[in-house]
Amino acid sequence: MMDAGRSFSGNERNCFFINMGNGKFSDISGISGLDFPDDGRAISTTDWDGDGDIDMWISNRNGPRLRLMRNDAQKENSFISILLKGNGTTVNKDAVGTRVEILGQDNSDSGHQIQTLRAGQGFLSQSSKWIHFGLNKNLNNISIKINWPDKSVENITGIEPNNRYVIKQGIPTAKSISKRSENLELNFTPALKKAPTQTARIPAITLFKGPKINLKKSGVKVGNDAGRKHQLINLWATWCGPCLEEMAQFRDHKKALEENSIELIALNVDGLGQLNSKSKKPSAVIKNLKFPFPSVPANEALMNILQRIHDQNVGLNEPLPIPSSFLINPDGNVSVIYKGPVSVEQIIEDTNHSSKVLIDRIKASSLVKGSTIKHPKAIQRLVDHEASLHARHARNWYTAGDMRGAIHHYEKASKLQPSSNEISSKLASCYFNFATQLDKQKNKLTAVDFYRKGLKIIPQNNAARNNLAWILASSSNKNIRNPRESLSIANKLNAETNNQIPQILDTLAAAQAANGQFENAVKSADLAISKLKKNTPLTKSIEERLNLYKQKKSLSISKD
Repeated sequence: MMDAGRSFSGNERNCFFINMGNGKFSDISGISGLDFPDDGRAISTTDWDGDGDIDMWISNRNGPRLRLMRNDAQKENSFISILLKGNGTTVNKDAVGTRVEILGQDNSDSGHQIQTLRAGQGFLSQSSKWIHFGLNKNLNNISIKINWPDKSVENITGIEPNNRYVIKQGIPTAKSISKRSENLELNFTPALKKAPTQTARIPAITLFKGPKINLKKSGVKVGNDAGRKHQLINLWATWCGPCLEEMAQFRDHKKALEENSIELIALNVDGLGQLNSKSKKPSAVIKNLKFPFPSVPANEALMNILQRIHDQNVGLNEPLPIPSSFLINPDGNVSVIYKGPVSVEQIIEDTNHSSKVLIDRIKASSLVKGSTIKHPKAIQRLVDHEASLHARHARNWYTAGDMRGAIHHYEKASKLQPSSNEISSKLASCYFNFATQLDKQKNKLTAVDFYRKGLKIIPQNNAARNNLAWILASSSNKNIRNPRESLSIANKLNAETNNQIPQILDTLAAAQAANGQFENAVKSADLAISKLKKNTPLTKSIEERLNLYKQKKSLSISKD
């Protein structure tokens, strides 16, 4: 809902009602000073300043996240506050569930009030354990009736207005407590609200893998140290005035960018979507600007990746404006996103952002200064949330068909949550899928590596075991070929499948031949053929290999 630009709040102001004492309530939201247009969540009540009236702490989903609303209204009436203590055996020590009744003069209904002590009340709220009663100024002779949760009843007399009392179960008197002496005064500060701006700097908390732009493919010369630099991808258009001003700034600060190991790539978006009437030829604009950095045309696939990274970092999923820039660290992770023009000084300063640990990236990304909760549970929640973000982003890469990106983020998630079977299983699936892709691309050395990685997580994946054994038995590359291991894998796999799977029997035959066991290879190949229909592509392939085995020759597939 938030991603689509909608709100959890209907922009409704807070409401406040007063009990009129006649069974009716009156709306005093406006005159109370509580009718803020906040997206309010929880309220807890307490006599924070000890002046005998109830103050409120209010938490909000949006800023300000916390408000203290101190009750400084003029008052003529009285109060009493009571703290209950259970006996710890038949009644809990906090006395939760105890009902307290205030009895007026002669036990009449005048001034009669009832409250029950609760551990929590309302949404995510727990107020003070002090039970507060507001009293009529004429009420002096006060009695208290206490109904404990174990059904015992006690009556306490001699209660004076404008006092605080501790009452322990089983003791028929109330102990008066003086007002606390420490100063809890909080200095008032106005809510900070920055003026609207046409630019936004978005430091990343979770470091998502950025896109790779093949400059060589675009005819741009690339230095040997390009992979060890920060990279700034800058989106621009020929019709965009702020873009051209920003690019002129980049041009004028070329030396500063190079000295700080920042490689700039201008990504032109003129060719995407409907052409603007003010569009010009990008190469002519670059030449006229004397722009010293490479500029390449954007494509839909690349823009989709950048938009997806933006949407993962920003709650409101709006299209990227022009200009926008993405700062990518030497490890290929997006460090900071800039919407609108950005200064070279800010870019240089931000090159250190991605080197910070998670908790420091959170602090650096906050618009409001504050401190972090260092409790182990709070830290674990941060880690779990970080892992879930990496896992979600990995799914996006997987859906897009980019196994490298999916693997990168599932590995991050798995490192953060090593005990998660779900994440480990998905990581293994990516390893296997990527290994299969590499195998088809004849990159068998790397394919073997990823099959092994996947099998460390899920050792019983039969397809991966069979593919690995096949490569080890058939490759002509001495760095890959391993007949002994291939035979060991194939024998176990065939035994587990009871000689029933022709593809596994085919691999077993190849492994046997690689180990010089040609008679066994012929038998395994014959058995595989017998389990297949005639004249299928696989049948014909196995028959060709069978002829090799009969000639005492093993498979040796090149182009590895």
